[in-house]
Amino acid sequence: MASIIPGYEYDIFISYRQKDNKYDGWVTEFIDHLKREIEATFKEDVSIYFDENPHDGLLEIHNVDKSLETKLKSVIFMPVISQTYCDPKSFAWQNEFVAFNKMASEDQLGRDIKLASGNVCSRIIPIKIHDLDASDTELLENEMGCRLRAIEFIYSSAGVNRPLKPDDNPDKNLNKTYYRDQINKVANAVKDVIYGVHPDERKRATKSYQTKAQTGYSEGMPAQPVQKTMPPKRKIRILKTPMILGGIFAILAIIFITKLIQKDKEQASPNVAVKKTIAVLPVSNLTGNPELDYIAEGFQDDITGKLGAISGFTVRPKASTLQFKGSQESIQQIAKKLSVNNLIEGSIKGTEDKLQIEVRMIEAFPDEKYLWSSSFVQNWNNIPDIYREIVSNIVRGSNIRLTSLESNNLTIEQKHNPDLYKLYTQGTYYIGRNTKEDFEKALKCFNDAMAIDPSDPLPYLGLALGYSNSGHMSPVAEDASNRAKSYALQALELDSTLADAHVVLATRYLYTEWDFPKTEYHIKRAIELNPSIASAHYTYSWYLTLNKRMDEAIAEMKKSVEIAPTDVTAQGYLAWIYFYFGSFEEAINESRKLLQLDPNNSLAYYLMGSAYAEMGMNFEAIEMQSKGISLSPGYESGLAIAYIRAGQKEKAMEVVAQMEKYNDQWWYAWGLAEVYAVMGNKDKAIDNLEIAYKLHGDFVPWIQADFYFKSLLNEPRFREIVKGLKLPV
Repeated sequence: MASIIPGYEYDIFISYRQKDNKYDGWVTEFIDHLKREIEATFKEDVSIYFDENPHDGLLEIHNVDKSLETKLKSVIFMPVISQTYCDPKSFAWQNEFVAFNKMASEDQLGRDIKLASGNVCSRIIPIKIHDLDASDTELLENEMGCRLRAIEFIYSSAGVNRPLKPDDNPDKNLNKTYYRDQINKVANAVKDVIYGVHPDERKRATKSYQTKAQTGYSEGMPAQPVQKTMPPKRKIRILKTPMILGGIFAILAIIFITKLIQKDKEQASPNVAVKKTIAVLPVSNLTGNPELDYIAEGFQDDITGKLGAISGFTVRPKASTLQFKGSQESIQQIAKKLSVNNLIEGSIKGTEDKLQIEVRMIEAFPDEKYLWSSSFVQNWNNIPDIYREIVSNIVRGSNIRLTSLESNNLTIEQKHNPDLYKLYTQGTYYIGRNTKEDFEKALKCFNDAMAIDPSDPLPYLGLALGYSNSGHMSPVAEDASNRAKSYALQALELDSTLADAHVVLATRYLYTEWDFPKTEYHIKRAIELNPSIASAHYTYSWYLTLNKRMDEAIAEMKKSVEIAPTDVTAQGYLAWIYFYFGSFEEAINESRKLLQLDPNNSLAYYLMGSAYAEMGMNFEAIEMQSKGISLSPGYESGLAIAYIRAGQKEKAMEVVAQMEKYNDQWWYAWGLAEVYAVMGNKDKAIDNLEIAYKLHGDFVPWIQADFYFKSLLNEPRFREIVKGLKLPV
C-alpha cells in the first residue's frame, strides 16, 4: 500500500537499533500501541515500513542504497533514539538516518514543512528512550542542523535511565510522563505532518485555523460541539517486508514534532556558519628532558587561547583535556567524551635551540582522518610565530570564515622579548602544578619577566590569573583577591584585549565588591574577545540571575557547559541555577550529570535532595542530603529543610542547633536564613540574612533569586537589604 501522499512509498519509516528490542521487546510493544493509536486518529489507512525480519544485515552482494531507496521514500522518518542509536558506524545511522535527512532535504516537500497554523514541522520525528550523552546529542543536532526536540519515553529516577513502560507510575518517574499520553503525542505529531502536506486536508486545516482565529477559539478554550455521527475507524496496515535492511533488527517508530523557532531555522540554513567544536589535547614532550614540559604546556595554552578568540570555534578549555594526557584511548573515544568532532594533537622533540614541533588536526567522525598535519623546526625565540601559523592552518582545515577583525589579528606579529616569554611560559606552567612551592617559583618567573620589560602585559596577566585561580596557594592567601584585581588592571592598561584579565575583574566585581555596572562591562567584553572561556559565561549567567532574567541566565550557563562539558563547576552551576528558579526536575537531571563527572560531588547530592524535598519525595530527599553531608560538611541547611518538608521538625531543629554554633560565618548564616524562611519564622530568617550581609557573604546579591526567600520579598527589613545592594534593574 502506498502513502496517502502522492509520490511516496510509505507514510512512515520506523528506524531503530536491534539492541533496543532484544532485551524485552520494547520496540515491538511500542509499535503495537502506536498502530492502535493511529487507527483512532486517522480517517485514512496509514502505511508504515517496519522491518520485522530477525536476520542481521544485508548480504555483500546486495546494493544497500538501492534496497533502501524505495523504503526511505516515506513522508515521515521516525528514529528511536537510544544510547546505542547515535553510532556513526551503524547501519541505522549511515543508511537510514543520514540517508533520509539528505533525501528529505532535496525532495519536493523539503525536510521542514510549514503547517496551516504557521508553525514548522520536521519530517524527522524522533522518539527518545534514553537520556543521551552530550556528544550523542551534538551528533544528532549537527546532522539535523537544529536542536533536538523529541517525544520522550524515558523513565528516570536516581541511577535509572531506561525506556518508559505502559505500567510505570508517573509519580515515581522524575519526568512525570504517562506512557499513554506520549503515544497519543506521537500519533498527533504524525497527523500534523501528514495533513500538513496532504493537499485536501491542508485546505481544510487552513480554513479551520482561520475560523478559529476569527472566532477567538484556540487551544485551551472550550471546544466547539462535535457531531454525534463520526466516521468509522479504519484499520491501519503494517506492511511486513522481507529482510532487506542490514545491521538492524526492528526499526522503531520514532516521532519528532519540531515547532522550530527562528533561531533553529537560521541554524539549518546553509548560509549560516556552523560553529566547529574543537579541543587541543595535551602536547607530548618527547625531548627526553622533563625540564621542557613547560614548552609542551605552553604550546597547548597558546593554541587553545588563540582558537578561543575565533567566533567560529567552540574550544574546549585546557582543564577539560588534561585527563587525556598520555591516554591510550582512541581518537573517537576521546572526541566522544569531549563532545567534539575535531582534535589537535601535538608533540615536541629536540632542544630549546633546535625545537621540532609536530602538530596534526584530526576529524574524528564519521571516520577518523587527518585534515592537516605539519612539522616545524625552530629556535625557541621564533615559537610565537609558529603558533600563529599553526592556528592559521587549523582555520583553513576547518573551513572557518573569519571576521575581518579576526583575520587581521591573525596577521599581527606578537613581539615579546624571548627571555620574557620563556619566563612567562614557565610561570604559567608552575602555577598549574597547584602547590605552594610551585606558586613561589611562578612568582619569581613573573617578577623576573616584569623586570625585563615592564611594558609587556604578559607577566601582569600571569600574576592576575595566578592569584585569582590559585591564590590559596600563595604566601598572601588572604590578600590574593586584591592582588588579582590589581594585576588585571595593570595588564589591561597595557593591552585592553586580554579576555582573561576582564574575567578576573568581572568575578571580583560580582562576588566581592558587588559593583554590578563594572561586572557587566568586563564580562561582556571578555565574551566579545574570547567566547570560549567557560567561566565568562557562567559568571555572566549569575549576573543575569540577579534580576531574574531566567531564560538568558540559563542560556549562558548552558553555553559554559557546552564549552567545558567535563567541568564540574559549570555543570554544578547549571543544576544550581535550575533549582534557584524552581525547575526541580531539570535540577535533578543536571545534578545526575554532575555525579557522572564526579561521583562524590556533595553539591550534586545537596541539589538533588533539595529538589526531591520540594517535589514531596521526602525519603529520597533525606537520603540524598545525608549522603552529601557524609562526603563534605557544609550543606546542613538542605538536610534541615528536608526534615521540615517530611514533617520531622524535631530532627530539623537538631540540625539547626548545630548550625547555630557557626552563624558567625556567612555560609551558615545564609543556610539558617533559608531554614527559618521555610519554617515560616521570617524574623529569624532576616536576622541571619543581616548577618550574612554584614559579613559580605558571596551569596548575598542573589537574595531575591533564592527560591527559599519568596515569602520574604515584601518584608521591610528584607527590602532594606536589597536596597543596600543596588542590584541591576
